[in-house]
Amino acid sequence: MRFFRITIITIIILVLGGFIFFTAANDPQQMLLGSLQYLESHLIYLVTVIFVLTLLSTLTGLPVLYLSVAIGFFIPYLPALALAWIIHLAAVIITFYMIRKVYSEYFSEKYGEKKVIRRINKRIKKYGFWTVALSRSVYFIPTNIINFSFPLSRITARQYLIGTMTGLVPECLINVTTGYLLKQQLQLLDAPQQNMLKIGLIGLFLLFMAALFLFLRFRKKRAEGLKLKKIVPLLEDE
Repeated sequence: MRFFRITIITIIILVLGGFIFFTAANDPQQMLLGSLQYLESHLIYLVTVIFVLTLLSTLTGLPVLYLSVAIGFFIPYLPALALAWIIHLAAVIITFYMIRKVYSEYFSEKYGEKKVIRRINKRIKKYGFWTVALSRSVYFIPTNIINFSFPLSRITARQYLIGTMTGLVPECLINVTTGYLLKQQLQLLDAPQQNMLKIGLIGLFLLFMAALFLFLRFRKKRAEGLKLKKIVPLLEDE
């Protein structure tokens, strides 16, 4: 089992390094949309590629926002919502079982008796569904933290599954809608004389989404700083 732990960590480091290297001078979203454009006329291959990329990204901790946006960009809106939800749910559940199988026992033996960990496990065991659902619904919480932390807790697979099914709805809705509106914006810009009002409204919405994302990221950083100040005294007490 130790071999698998080391192998997984090594793969994650290599993948993250490759992602940073290839996207340092390029926009990942533009790169992804440009690459998938060749598969737009073959939806089966498009969905398969997006599923594989989503699974690999989830397993290695890479962002999946671009993939949800791509689904909304290339696929009709309502089917895109359903596909994004199903694909992300499958990737998250596979990641859950991988982390639980490989790391859960090791983490429990090493840190399970810590006062903070026991307190967290007690809360999660009681409010597991709501904890997962709300964590995923709050858009500014990084999904990687959720994907890699909950499998190490004592949450049941049923609580995690139902909570994830519920919590993914707002995330998929926002990301797919962004991709859909981005495509509409590009189509309208090709023929701006058709409806300038639509162009303006969609542009304003995209600007609002960008501003909201930056604001929530700022709030997240601030919240992490406050939580750290609260956790440090608890660790010192031990």
